[in-house]
Amino acid sequence: MKSKVVWSGQVKGYVRAKAPEPRRELWRQIKRLADWNGRERAPRIRHLEDELVGYWRLRVERDRIIFREAFEEGQRVIKCLFAGPRLTVYEMFAELLLDELSSKQVSS
Repeated sequence: MKSKVVWSGQVKGYVRAKAPEPRRELWRQIKRLADWNGRERAPRIRHLEDELVGYWRLRVERDRIIFREAFEEGQRVIKCLFAGPRLTVYEMFAELLLDELSSKQVSS
């Protein structure tokens, strides 16, 4: 059964800012996540570690898409949360998570 694939505004903006051919390849690979079974270790997909445990990354040339799996109304959903160049994407996403976590703790 195919999964539903959704992407954040940040992912959409990042992909749209790319040149035509890289943009097409990024969309193609993101949409192919619908066929990924969540278990097999496809060459482009890796489980993240340390502070990013629970997230996965999709490699497309020099770009990375960070995503995670969820289940909503009985359907598996792949949520593409953040995209960027390999050199900075992990640090930027970890910082974003820390900011989100500390803002939740302040409001509690």
